[in-house]
Amino acid sequence: MAAVLRIPEKTSTEVLLTYKYVKSDAKLEAGSELVLEAAGEKIDAANTIIKYLISNSDKKEMLGADKAEQAQVEEWLSYTNQSLRGVGKKEIVSNIEKKLNDHLKTNTFFVNNHLTIVDIVIFGLLFAHSKNIKVTSAPNTLRWFDLIQNTVVKSNNLTEDFPLVEINLDDVPEPAAPIVAKKADKKGEKKGEAKADSKTEKKSEAAPAEKKGPVEGGKPKKEKKVKAKKEPAPAAVESDQPVFSRIDIRVGYIKSCKKHEGADSLYVEEIDIGEAEPRTIVSGLVRWYPVEEMENRWVLVLANLKPASMRGIKSAGMVLCASAADGSAVELLGPVDPTKVKAGDKVFVEGMEGEAEKTLNPKKKYWETVQPELKTNDDLIALYGDKPLLIRTASGETVQCKVASVKNGGIK
Repeated sequence: MAAVLRIPEKTSTEVLLTYKYVKSDAKLEAGSELVLEAAGEKIDAANTIIKYLISNSDKKEMLGADKAEQAQVEEWLSYTNQSLRGVGKKEIVSNIEKKLNDHLKTNTFFVNNHLTIVDIVIFGLLFAHSKNIKVTSAPNTLRWFDLIQNTVVKSNNLTEDFPLVEINLDDVPEPAAPIVAKKADKKGEKKGEAKADSKTEKKSEAAPAEKKGPVEGGKPKKEKKVKAKKEPAPAAVESDQPVFSRIDIRVGYIKSCKKHEGADSLYVEEIDIGEAEPRTIVSGLVRWYPVEEMENRWVLVLANLKPASMRGIKSAGMVLCASAADGSAVELLGPVDPTKVKAGDKVFVEGMEGEAEKTLNPKKKYWETVQPELKTNDDLIALYGDKPLLIRTASGETVQCKVASVKNGGIK
């Protein structure tokens, strides 16, 4: 049976653009929510759908030509999920003018200077916000946007769905010349002062005489002293605590698991993380695990996310998984040796320890900063950067974390 892709009207433009660009043979239908039905499975995560469409086309190289590129693609796709998809206009504009514009200062495309799925996804997400890409504040983003609309949209006759945006790049402001401080004269400031006085005198001679104000008794009125405005106190500087230490990752034990009554792709788990009562956590893992493999197993839980409603059920955390770069596998993280841990044991990185936030402030973007650096290596061990994630046990021994088979996968 052919795959069926359902896309809500006027949303998920990045999915539609990918579908059109790769000339997918999946049947396209309008729907109330985004979902891909393929091989008896339902996928409702935009990035997973996009990777499926690419993997089942002749453009597989757009997911990355090698492992290093695949990892970069995965990091950028994770970024789009956190910072561009489903966020407000203010945050979109901030990303256009800062992160995206800065990256494109020295890059033609987002990954290794050739077209990848990252360019198509970001273009699709920004398409509705094209009027907010200003030449004065985001010239690099605008140049890139124009490149993609010509090489991807126009060249592939997709302008009916994605009308070309008129762009004028002639008014790009010249970069301001850096201010270089002059070296002080070796003999002191006298020479500089003399020069300043000389310039001042010349200026005074050339300038017309200043008008004198009204006088009393032949003496000019004293000018009133203007009080200097009181400068506001500087904002408190955030501590230099390592950002990873603000994330609260704990060992969890899934005591029970069942299908979400309102969503076929979601599980509702009761997970013991060392608290008085198990946490209720909702996860989109139905495609990847049968319910019997979810129950009575050790996992890692991001425990200080702000609770969120998932189709009517409040989820108080997230189980961490590694995803293959091509979207072919998603696997739960767990301790290398479960016999040495207990529910609630903390996960840390050596040299990056500190007090975790009680609840992560979404505006601080701590998780969004940490997540792109989380990955698995060739030995299936979970890393943050180049350091392993470690579980501190009651005995003081440390235990590493791993997955079953996903090598060099992103963790989220």
